[in-house]
Amino acid sequence: MAPPEEGGEAGLGAGPGLGRGPVPGPEPPGEVEHVNPQQPMTSLQYLQGQPITAQGMFLCAVIRALHQHYTCKMHPQWIGLITATLPYMGRVLRRVVASVTLQLCRNLDNLIQQYRYETGLSDTKPQWMALCIPPDLILTVLEGVTAIIHYCLLDQSSQYHQLQVSVDQKQLSEARAGILSILHTIMSSVTLLWSVLYMADSSERPAAASAASTSNINLGSTKNLRQQILELLGPISMNHGAHFMAAIAYVWNERRHSKSPARNKVIPTASDEQLLLVELVRSVSAMRTETVMQTVKEVLKQPPAIAKDKKHLSLEVCMLQFFYAYVQRIPVSSLVDSWPALLALLKDSIQLGLPSPGQFLILGILNEFILKNPNLENKKDQRELQDVTHKVVEAIGTIAGSSLEQTTWLRRNLEVKASPQIVVDGASLEADVEDLMLTVAEASSFTPSLYSVHALTLLAEVLAHLLDMVFYSDEKERVIPLLVNIMHYVVPYLRNHSAHNAPSYRACIQLLSSLSGYQYTRRAWKKEAFDLFMDHTFFQMDSSCVSHWRAIIDHLMTHDKTTFRDLMTRVAVAQSSSLNLFTNRDAELEQRAMLLKRLAFTIYSSEVDQYQKYLPDIQERLVESLRLPQVPILHAQVFLFFRVLLLRMSPQHLTSLWPTMITELVQVFLLMEQELISDDDITRTSGPAVAGLETTYSGGNGFSTSYNSQRWLNLYLSACKLLDLALALPSESLPQFQMYRWAFIPEASDDSGLEVRRQGTHQREFKPYVVRLAKLLRKRAKKNPEEDVSGRTLTWEPGHLLLTLYGIRSMEQLLPFFNLLSQVFNSKVSSRSGPAHSPTPSTNPYPSKDGKLESQKVFWSRARQNIEEMVEKDFLEGLIKT
Repeated sequence: MAPPEEGGEAGLGAGPGLGRGPVPGPEPPGEVEHVNPQQPMTSLQYLQGQPITAQGMFLCAVIRALHQHYTCKMHPQWIGLITATLPYMGRVLRRVVASVTLQLCRNLDNLIQQYRYETGLSDTKPQWMALCIPPDLILTVLEGVTAIIHYCLLDQSSQYHQLQVSVDQKQLSEARAGILSILHTIMSSVTLLWSVLYMADSSERPAAASAASTSNINLGSTKNLRQQILELLGPISMNHGAHFMAAIAYVWNERRHSKSPARNKVIPTASDEQLLLVELVRSVSAMRTETVMQTVKEVLKQPPAIAKDKKHLSLEVCMLQFFYAYVQRIPVSSLVDSWPALLALLKDSIQLGLPSPGQFLILGILNEFILKNPNLENKKDQRELQDVTHKVVEAIGTIAGSSLEQTTWLRRNLEVKASPQIVVDGASLEADVEDLMLTVAEASSFTPSLYSVHALTLLAEVLAHLLDMVFYSDEKERVIPLLVNIMHYVVPYLRNHSAHNAPSYRACIQLLSSLSGYQYTRRAWKKEAFDLFMDHTFFQMDSSCVSHWRAIIDHLMTHDKTTFRDLMTRVAVAQSSSLNLFTNRDAELEQRAMLLKRLAFTIYSSEVDQYQKYLPDIQERLVESLRLPQVPILHAQVFLFFRVLLLRMSPQHLTSLWPTMITELVQVFLLMEQELISDDDITRTSGPAVAGLETTYSGGNGFSTSYNSQRWLNLYLSACKLLDLALALPSESLPQFQMYRWAFIPEASDDSGLEVRRQGTHQREFKPYVVRLAKLLRKRAKKNPEEDVSGRTLTWEPGHLLLTLYGIRSMEQLLPFFNLLSQVFNSKVSSRSGPAHSPTPSTNPYPSKDGKLESQKVFWSRARQNIEEMVEKDFLEGLIKT
């Protein structure tokens, strides 16, 4: 026998739970006198009175021979030797079959890896490269593994019947336990071959033939190999279904994505290799849908022991991940026919106390069933479906509330724990959580809530539609108590606007938005949603949440007119009451501004002209707000409201409002001009404060108050944004504004330097406000070099807003805006026949990415969408907006 390669010693030891690494070698010779004959195969020395199969050198010779890839032509003979002598192994049967099977699996893995490497399917080089390989070696190895496994696992009455050999059932039982303990390793090798066969069959025939010709390994007939795999697995699945499915679950975890493309999936997306496991199980004739369900339930109730590393997901979770993908890919008819088995699986799973990822999968499986078969003909079945849905959702709701704690032990009020909320990838959920748990435990004394964000996210994705499908129209009332309990967990997250709660906030607002789309759910969330809307921290959110709140507010106000009237009444009452000398004036003004902003957001969340009949009342509220002098915090909200009305009301309905808008816009520009002209006089009391100072103003009611300059800067910016919006929208959308344009921006025919004679005196022609302010700002910028932004330029694009700032620290930051407006519309080559307000002629007035002409309707539709996204962000507070 040729000597093994360096480091290629293959040993004897094999037992339950062995991995894929080298098998420990035999003990060295020299102490034969101490060897116990009852414990054979622990030495390479010949043992008197022991049969050849029980000699250590026998197994060592077999393993070494199978390990030598350069003598692989002899492997079929060695395999035949082992399979023929199985009935004669006696008490060493377990060790022999386990050792030989593991070595054959290693050989099979390496052959497959070599094939993948030589055909370009993989860049990973195998441990060894065989050169002279029999054409049917893979099939021979597979047949040998099949013979060994079936001998140990199946009833032997029909096998080896021609031999008069009595097999000890105890020894056979031990061998069976040994094979079952390494079944996951065997399954890993078999499924690896299955995946290669799938790729070989799915490839184009010429390409596959060309690739195969470059390899030393010939797969031969893929049909024969497939058939041999099914012959191997079929009897195992019939007689040892739980171990078979547990092995599938183990391999499922091995085949997961090494790096998930997205980290926001609660239920991970199966990889292509994992999906091949589903097809393999479906190909096994004994594994009918109902049988699979019953076997999965058995694995969940009593999972077989399988050796696993620290990073291995719990076997139950892996099993459910497989079953979730399985349910997604079986025909609807098979799923419906197996409803009793699925119901039993769901019911038992609720009682088992599965890990949180397992409970998420239970909800996912239930949702998949509902999507495929929303209606059950039998009323009893439907009621059972409703009951199990109720229990599963309640269980997920409990997990969702795991980041909450009671404020006091006597009250049921909940608040968010001051601990980080872990957001990890669903594909490696438990493993990542374990690492984070160790890190956090070392750094702090609190225990983080691990799965609350995942539970909330999953509920947001499936709950609303799931309940709507499970409970019929005459049964919707049964949903309300369940939703009330869910909202009990959701509201505390929505009240908390801290940074660490942001993941939960996003998930909860998505959940509430999905629920608000169904009319019957209103009773469960209406009051809580309105209270949250009126909270002073409502607008402290990121831009990803605004669209969900718009949907919620629209559903809240549209389907219940009393809610909108209540909001209007609150605004009216706040504005009609006089400011109290003995209370905090700033607080009262902020309250009025808050109510006005929420009314504006309500209008913004609606459809065009949805609140047109309330426009006279709205206009009255705005005028009342403007009557208060020197209140920039309130007037800034009025300008935001003006912008909302331009986007949500048809032009003909705004005719009566334009004089007010123009007047207020002129007033603000005059204030800006006055401040810039009086820059050197910081003692004035009739205008806003200069930057960095605080000035006292006397209101018309006889009291005085103080404002710092930032509030006035916010007002200036808000007014400029109104002008920016009026110039960005198409002229046909704002026909009334066209009569006032000349007051703000220069037209192409203007000549500001022309002197005219009027009433016998020389008077200079009127200069638009942007021209005057641009000149004054340039002058101030020269005096304050640190604030000089004259080098910054803006680019004019039709249908786009110029001002994308959400706050300014000084008036000089508006200089690029005024500079551009004072120049671009005064161009002598301005084209009035192009798109509205287009400053320069263009061969492509409606540009698009592909260079083709875009219709005016499509162009302005996209432009309006971009404009609304910019206006939407102006509602947000206290966040860095991007």
